[in-house]
Amino acid sequence: MAIPERYNTGYNIGVGGAVVRDDKLLFIRRASRHGRGNWQLPGGFIEPDETIEQAVVREVQEEAGVIAEVEAVLGLRSRYDPDSGNGIYVILLLRPISGEPRADGHETDHAEYFTLDQISQLNPLPPVNWEIAQRVLSPDKRLLNPKPLTNLNGAKFTLFVG
Repeated sequence: MAIPERYNTGYNIGVGGAVVRDDKLLFIRRASRHGRGNWQLPGGFIEPDETIEQAVVREVQEEAGVIAEVEAVLGLRSRYDPDSGNGIYVILLLRPISGEPRADGHETDHAEYFTLDQISQLNPLPPVNWEIAQRVLSPDKRLLNPKPLTNLNGAKFTLFVG
């Protein structure tokens, strides 16, 4: 049975990449679109042919020049807005593999690793990004770790569990 049409509209799913290196968190400053000037995690929307993991890795590389890999899920934001519908934002912890932070000059005009004290001074700093910074730079991250599985029909997927 096909999914009813009403369930395929009005939703967007975004990702944010919390890349941690040496007790510092990667932040970018948004240079375009909604949120211009905001300090935040690199991230964006998931393309129709991507998994959440693929999308966050792509966004971090595009916006901040850092190649990273997913370690775990940190959090989830659920929001409803009458103008833009339902929005889900999945925040993932990533481990940097290579590359130094650099802005892309289009979507971002700054990219850098910051300590928690430095992040507290960034302005404007959306509340979700401050909450994630506090969580990811604390000793108790309460992570949901990836577990690769296969459905009965052979389709592979990732389940994030604590």
